[in-house]
Amino acid sequence: MSFLGNPVGTLGASGISTARLGYGCMSLSGNLYAGAPSEEDAIALLHRAYDLGVRLFNTSDLYGPYTNEELLAKALPADRYPDAVIATKWGAMFVPGRGIVQDNTRENCRKCCEGALKRLQRPCIDIFTYRGPPNPESGVSITETMEECKLLLAEGKIRGVGLSEVSADQIREAAAVVPISVVEQEWSLFTRDAEDEIIPTCRELGISILAYSPLGRGILTGAIRSVEQLQESDFRRRANPRFDNLDKNLVLVDRLTEAAQRKGCTTGQLALAWVLARGPDVFPIPGTRSIKNLEENLGSCAVALSDEEVKELDSTVPADEVVGDRYPHMSITFHGAKKASAGAASAATH
Repeated sequence: MSFLGNPVGTLGASGISTARLGYGCMSLSGNLYAGAPSEEDAIALLHRAYDLGVRLFNTSDLYGPYTNEELLAKALPADRYPDAVIATKWGAMFVPGRGIVQDNTRENCRKCCEGALKRLQRPCIDIFTYRGPPNPESGVSITETMEECKLLLAEGKIRGVGLSEVSADQIREAAAVVPISVVEQEWSLFTRDAEDEIIPTCRELGISILAYSPLGRGILTGAIRSVEQLQESDFRRRANPRFDNLDKNLVLVDRLTEAAQRKGCTTGQLALAWVLARGPDVFPIPGTRSIKNLEENLGSCAVALSDEEVKELDSTVPADEVVGDRYPHMSITFHGAKKASAGAASAATH
């Protein structure tokens, strides 16, 4: 079964069946990628994605903030697009003068759910994802947070619970309280650390994976040859380790391009096909503001890879040869306490 060639999978414990190649909506709001498109253009892109077989749309209250969820309500109203699956995140918010504030209290969990329901204008949220990591100083454990998610699930306000940027142990702690449907985690040829503990834990527990940044924020398309191509306001130009080492990482991309030429597809399509080939429980969610790029991304569904070809790509782009961490070192505010965490950057950019 497929949606116009887009293969179908089930989002873990939620039981929701949907097309596996989804769409990450972050770039449609805010200015991380040098400004958002107009509302008219953003809606046109979302409609084109739907027409091409995309059914899974990933958003967050952080994007905008709030305006991304409102955009989805306008573009994909529930009465006209009942099979559109909406996943939204909560748990972190930009606060002027304080940075990213993390709040995983039960009160905030319910408040964020009610707010998202109102903004999305849907009877329930398909996947409600807590974006970690939990604040170690707040005294609120992930277990307590999940108790509230369990209530929201029982009340029919959400269909599935998700987690993002948490440890394997935290996934287990959460799953002991409520069935976890998805874990949203960066996963690409350039970012493989989740394969050590996160992915095995998810598979042991029957949890699906939403793979964000499957194109390495554009590097794996081969289209970005210099940071000068990016606008000054693009966050990828600001102390981003892999873009700071772009010339070295392009050596790997060029190898991928050679493999793509042999396969008869584009570099980006091969990179996405590699993620899709990692298992029927993997749902890549690439984002773009370009309909042309969107159409190219959907072409990856037609690129079939054997197990041997997947292994060859693992060797073509060895994870230990990628230069630079996936995020810069950033500060995060946990209820007024300053911390430094890669998860903070995660909250800012996915």
